[in-house]
Amino acid sequence: MKIISSRNRHLPKDVLDNYVDAFLKRRELFLKSADRFGAPQYFFDAPAFALQIASFKEAFSRHLDKCRIFYAMKSNHFIGICRKAVSEGLGLDVSGGVELSKALDLACKQIVFSGPGKTDDELRYVVQNRDRVTLLMDSFGELRRVSNILKKNAIGNNGPLKAGVRIQQQNQWSKFGIPLKHLPNFLKEAGDSPGLALFGIQFHTSWNLDPSAQVHMIHRIGEVIQNKIPSDLRKAFRFLDIGGGFWPEQGEWLNPQNTMKGRILEILNPEYRRKKSHYYLRGRPIDFFAKKIGEAIQQQGPPLSDLEIYLEPGRWVSTPAMHILLKIIDKKDDKTIITDGGINLLGWERPLTEYIPLINVSRPSLKERSVKVYGSLCTPHDIWGMSVFGETVKEGDILLVPDQGAYTYSLRQSFIKPIAKVVQYDEKGIHEVIKENVY
Repeated sequence: MKIISSRNRHLPKDVLDNYVDAFLKRRELFLKSADRFGAPQYFFDAPAFALQIASFKEAFSRHLDKCRIFYAMKSNHFIGICRKAVSEGLGLDVSGGVELSKALDLACKQIVFSGPGKTDDELRYVVQNRDRVTLLMDSFGELRRVSNILKKNAIGNNGPLKAGVRIQQQNQWSKFGIPLKHLPNFLKEAGDSPGLALFGIQFHTSWNLDPSAQVHMIHRIGEVIQNKIPSDLRKAFRFLDIGGGFWPEQGEWLNPQNTMKGRILEILNPEYRRKKSHYYLRGRPIDFFAKKIGEAIQQQGPPLSDLEIYLEPGRWVSTPAMHILLKIIDKKDDKTIITDGGINLLGWERPLTEYIPLINVSRPSLKERSVKVYGSLCTPHDIWGMSVFGETVKEGDILLVPDQGAYTYSLRQSFIKPIAKVVQYDEKGIHEVIKENVY
């Protein structure tokens, strides 16, 4: 959670109005889906997802000579989204054995397996599918465990296991990878491991509203490669994997309690009634990310500038790919309503800190009205927001919770109420998707 101290971080009204209006123009589509398939529902917008992928590809192809894109399944592992990513030419970035199994079932031929704490069973699974999977090793211990597994498995026709090593970022993400100063020793030990071909380096930064952290890591890695890595080891490098993703350009929208004043008021008086104030941390356009990352890589020169760049977008492409539709089933009074879906659809109490515009597509208006919107779970923390865009709110109205494709569906919980259905909108029209098992 981020705290804003600046007084100049109010979310501009014209930005918010334009955002809401874009969804109101499509209200008939959402109403049709709710009428046919009911609520609550996850609405998978396949054309929006394809458009995001195309925009991402276009931006980075302008600034990088060689790049390969892997969709981060953890951001939204809905099978329709993953299948669409593969059909659009993306590889898949997986972080566990279950995700790897799904990626293999989708016949994806380009898979990177990242993440800490891989089990021996997961490592054996990677080795068995090494013709399609690149392992991003997270520690010396993992290197030794996979080396032992390789010794017990004949290399066969699939060749050596392609691998990379993850580099640690020195902050709250330090659980991932090894310290950069240990890279020379890691490369030497990996080179002595039969059946292992260490071809690349990966680093992970997150909450990237701008590319500064990514550029910083590129420079750090470039300096170590130039000054600490012998030329014979440099020749093995094939790729640099930039993990951690990119924040959508609209930025991070926050509630008043994310301001310094709001936090203090909440501590002093939890019942304090806040005004409809919205705040944000601005994000940079994806072309700006691509330009700055491309410049940083070129500044390092060979071998970094000669490598293929792997990119792992999750949030950036999946955010507009899925929305949530809710139905108002109870109106306590003019200021309190209950919907038929709880925040178990999100997986956590996201609306308590993030600002998510709630749009009444049944009674459209750009006027934002103060009303507490609760979910149907038996807990007071089950709240969607404190306002609704609409003429008014009545029982039976359909509310749209827009742009909930990232880190919601994957975190959803079967708590009190059942998991909602998924409806897919694509070139064939609107149709319900076969229900998936929760994992």
